[in-house]
Amino acid sequence: MGLLTLVSISVRFHTPNAVHIQCISDQTADLMYKAGFKTLRLGLETAAFQKRKDFDKKVTKDEFMRAVACLKNAGFNKDQVGAYLLAGLPGQRISSIEDSIKTVKQNNITPVIAYYSPIPHTAMWKKALASSRYELESDPVFTNNSILPCQHEPFSWETISYLKNLAAS
Repeated sequence: MGLLTLVSISVRFHTPNAVHIQCISDQTADLMYKAGFKTLRLGLETAAFQKRKDFDKKVTKDEFMRAVACLKNAGFNKDQVGAYLLAGLPGQRISSIEDSIKTVKQNNITPVIAYYSPIPHTAMWKKALASSRYELESDPVFTNNSILPCQHEPFSWETISYLKNLAAS
């Protein structure tokens, strides 16, 4: 007898922090759906899969598409599943973020924009230092993700609004 048949309480789970895409299987997705998960966020970060080796190797295109298929097959809908996309990665261009938003939408889930914040002593810190238009080490305010300190193009509120609107449309 499975755990879900032993527990007879009604619960609603939300995962505002990203779920690891590689951990989602048909069985996991089915259990999550039956257990009452209502909001899932996947940690995609970028759909520029060919360039991921430049900063991490967290997920491949096939892994992303498989996880989305598992969640849909389990019964989750577009409004319940979103993929976090990072904006402002070192050297990242607006066109890359646009492409990532389109990829997520093509998989019929919701793109959720999050803004990259450079953190000292992490794997990407050196790239952040090299790509930032600010002296990141001189003052912590320059690592604030609100100003997209490492984005290739200059910061603008119009850019942020544009990306949010693109993700929401």
